[in-house]
Amino acid sequence: MKEKIYRTEKDKLYYLLTLFLTLAALIAIVCYSFGSFYGIAREDAVTIGERVVSEESEKLNNFLLRGLDVLQVTGLTIDYMLKEGLGPEEIEEYLLCESEAYAAHIDENFTGIYGLFNGDYIDGIGWVPDDDYVPQERPWYMAAVEGEGEPVVVSPYLDAQTGSIMISVSQMLSDGESVVSLDIVMDEMQRMAEGMSLGGNGYGFIIDDTGLVVAHYDKDMRGRNLLTDTENMENAQNAEMKELAEQIIRAGGSTFQAEIDGESCQVFSKVVQDRWYVVIIINNEQLFRRVQVNLYRNVLISLLIFALLVYFCTTNYLNRTKAMHYAQQLKEYQLTLEERVREQTLKIREQTQRMLQMQGNVIDGMAMLIESRDGNTGKHVMSTKKYVGLIVQYMYANRIHPEEVNEEFIEKITNAAALHDVGKIMISDTILNKPGKFTPEEFEIMKGHSVYGSQIVRNILGENADEQLVQISSDVAHFHHEKWDGSGYPEGLKGEEIPLSARIMAVADVFDALVSRRVYKDMMPQEQAFMVIEEEAGSHFDPQIVEVFLKLRHEVEEYLGQST
Repeated sequence: MKEKIYRTEKDKLYYLLTLFLTLAALIAIVCYSFGSFYGIAREDAVTIGERVVSEESEKLNNFLLRGLDVLQVTGLTIDYMLKEGLGPEEIEEYLLCESEAYAAHIDENFTGIYGLFNGDYIDGIGWVPDDDYVPQERPWYMAAVEGEGEPVVVSPYLDAQTGSIMISVSQMLSDGESVVSLDIVMDEMQRMAEGMSLGGNGYGFIIDDTGLVVAHYDKDMRGRNLLTDTENMENAQNAEMKELAEQIIRAGGSTFQAEIDGESCQVFSKVVQDRWYVVIIINNEQLFRRVQVNLYRNVLISLLIFALLVYFCTTNYLNRTKAMHYAQQLKEYQLTLEERVREQTLKIREQTQRMLQMQGNVIDGMAMLIESRDGNTGKHVMSTKKYVGLIVQYMYANRIHPEEVNEEFIEKITNAAALHDVGKIMISDTILNKPGKFTPEEFEIMKGHSVYGSQIVRNILGENADEQLVQISSDVAHFHHEKWDGSGYPEGLKGEEIPLSARIMAVADVFDALVSRRVYKDMMPQEQAFMVIEEEAGSHFDPQIVEVFLKLRHEVEEYLGQST
């Protein structure tokens, strides 16, 4: 009886100890895991905010650049007209025409072009100034003089008649006296500011480096200077907004925390052209609300899991306690029961082991099947990308096909090279890995991989991908088996009918095939491979591309030596 009581107390102690250790472990896991999750999630929320404000900044930058481009084009034309001796009537006719065209076809916010040319003020919208109007004393003229021939953006101002924020972009012409200027309405920026938010939360505005509000979700704030305008604000609010504007300018486009209306807020800002600040402000509670909800939900789930553990442990404890009362009566059956338990346990372990082994065999089999489909693809992709990169970089450095080969083209064709044989996924393993020569029927099937490749590339990249990348990738996959003399496939193109990207890919693809071992051939010596490429210039390959490739022989041999 004493032993029985002792065992009962011991089991109770184990039960309580198990609950305590389980609770402690669960608390530790929850604190560590959720603490890390919360920190990462907060960082992600801030990153999203910074990305949104960067996108809005890019819109503003593009808008301003468009105005500068229009001004420079107009300035060059007028400069030419002045040098050719054309008079004010011709210049005025040109400005009237261009002002109308810019507003109609480029941007409705470009309200007019005007300027001082050979001492005459000419306006592109037909405005005639008062007699006391002195162009040389206007901000647009003085700013252009200070710019010394470079386009400048004049400080924005509030138009009293329209209620719109206006800016002028000006530029002095080559004679050192004439100035051309373009007025731009910032209504587009106001629409942008009204739409700035993070998931519908927060608000946005744009200020310049003097504190002037160019655009604001609250239209009444437009035209106010947060650093100097105190007439329409209470003292406390004015001080807070002034401090905020100073922080934005001082931060130089970085993210920071600020107290606004007594609430902790995240301020996302970005500098555009060194003088404009695009700002989005959101309350921290709104910004991190989803993170906090997820955290609370996970804590609740953890508590429910612990409750289940308590339930099962308690049930187990009570069952064991009851079992002890019947232990004496069941003692004679105990050995048999234990033996059955051991047998069942052994069977379960064996079944589990077989299932795990079967699962492993299936995974291994799938991996082997994928690897055995085309064993050379990985090295072939890396090598052809390397050769294509060497060729286009040489062409760019030596201005070969400069109208097409630029830094963007280099990046996109190097990435596209990896997709040149993607169509082979549609070719059966029997044909793809055939060790001997293809029959005419098999070759016709094999040739289909270029068409399949072009279709797959367009489906993979989709409509939202970069248009040039899609086109280059499609051309490389579709036409890399075309030949310079027109005897290639699938379209039988010849000469410069073949896209440049495909002509480059053809040299890289064939050379790597020559110096690589395949199921149907051994590798060819490098010396012989270079000779084959040279001999095929003008028939298989673009002679100019072959000439470039042969000049890169040292780099190619060095790469082959490293990869070997």
